[in-house]
Amino acid sequence: MKERLKDYLTHDEQILWHGRTEAFEAMDGTHKAYYIRRGIIAAVVAALLIALYIPTAIKSGAGVKAGVVIVMAAAGLYAVCSPFLDVRKLRKMEYVLTNEKLMLVTPSEVRSVKLSAIPTARMASDADGHWSLLCGPDCDSLAPCKRRVATLTGAILDQDSMMCDRFVMYGVDDVQGLRAASVGHLTIA
Repeated sequence: MKERLKDYLTHDEQILWHGRTEAFEAMDGTHKAYYIRRGIIAAVVAALLIALYIPTAIKSGAGVKAGVVIVMAAAGLYAVCSPFLDVRKLRKMEYVLTNEKLMLVTPSEVRSVKLSAIPTARMASDADGHWSLLCGPDCDSLAPCKRRVATLTGAILDQDSMMCDRFVMYGVDDVQGLRAASVGHLTIA
C-alpha cells in the first residue's frame, strides 16, 4: 500500500491503518426503500421529459430527434442503475489513516482530508450493522441510506474555513483497528 500511495504521502507521513469496505448487500434493509424510491423518481422524470419533448417538438415543427429521446432515456436508465454502480465502486475502495490524513483509495484516484481539518468524528452503525466513520458536522443529519454516496463524494470542505463539513468511510471492515490506530491523531466518539 505504501508504494501505491507514495505520490500522496509527505516525507514524514506514515500509514497507521489500512482497511476496506466490509461485505454488504446492495439492497439491504437500510438502502432498499431509498434505492427503489430514487429509481422510481428517476424513471418518472425521464418519462415525463420525453412525454413533454415529443409533442413540443412536433408542435413547433422542429420534428422529434431520436438522439434527444435516446439521451433522455439513457439519463433516466443511468439514474436507475447508479446505486448498483456505486456499490461496485465501494467494493473496490480502500481506506487509509495516516498520521496526517484520512484517505479513500480507489483503483483510479485517491481522495483525502487532513486530520487537522476534521472538527468531529464518530462511528455509527446502520440498521444492517455496517459501521461508518462520519467526520464533520454535516454527518449529524446524514441519513444512513446516504452514507454510501457520501463516501464516494469524498471530503466536503467549508470554503471559508477549509474545515471538513463531511467525510464518510462507509462499512469499515476493521472498526477496532481504526479506533486503535487513531488514538493521538483523530478523536473518534
